[in-house]
Amino acid sequence: MAGRNWIGAALAALLVAGCASGLPPAASVDPAPVPGVALPFNARVMIYMGENDLKRKMSIQISRYQSEETKVLDGRILAETAQALLTKGFRQVAVNDPSIRPHIVVRLIGRPSWSKQDTTLKIGCGIDAWTADGVPLGNFVARWESPVKTDYQSDVGPGYAQCLKKPLDELLSSPNLARLAGQGFRDPHPKAAEEWLRSLGPIPAWQ
Repeated sequence: MAGRNWIGAALAALLVAGCASGLPPAASVDPAPVPGVALPFNARVMIYMGENDLKRKMSIQISRYQSEETKVLDGRILAETAQALLTKGFRQVAVNDPSIRPHIVVRLIGRPSWSKQDTTLKIGCGIDAWTADGVPLGNFVARWESPVKTDYQSDVGPGYAQCLKKPLDELLSSPNLARLAGQGFRDPHPKAAEEWLRSLGPIPAWQ
């Protein structure tokens, strides 16, 4: 009897594992090595997220002609995931916090798509980066599609991590970032930084 119970428990575990997503957690996604650089860069980065970005909810397709808005806060998940990844490339990363006196400011692109018919997660994503006083560092974009069936409620973050890896790798290895690093990531003029940050729009509280 004990043997049968063990077999039953094992089969149940396999069934649960079969239904679970095969996406690795976001924390397991690491940037590619940058030749000659020991990551993280000694720089402060602020992620700018506007009010509409933070309040954005994910929409899913439930039939060929019908979609619906979910309760999944897609924009906030994007920011959290990007912060976790960027922290592996830069010494300090904060969302909507000018008090860190950032050297670099980034805006995020995130366009997830999930259909009930095939449960495949498809994401377009990107990182737009500038110095804190508004000098462009580059626009880095990618597209990613999950190789396995997914659950949109739990897999948006891991999916964003997979998609954002390419833009992050390109930012970390970009000539413009190498130039800033060579200059020691000097602080921008406070007035210039303040004026450019203001041009982005109101900076809502993150927490």
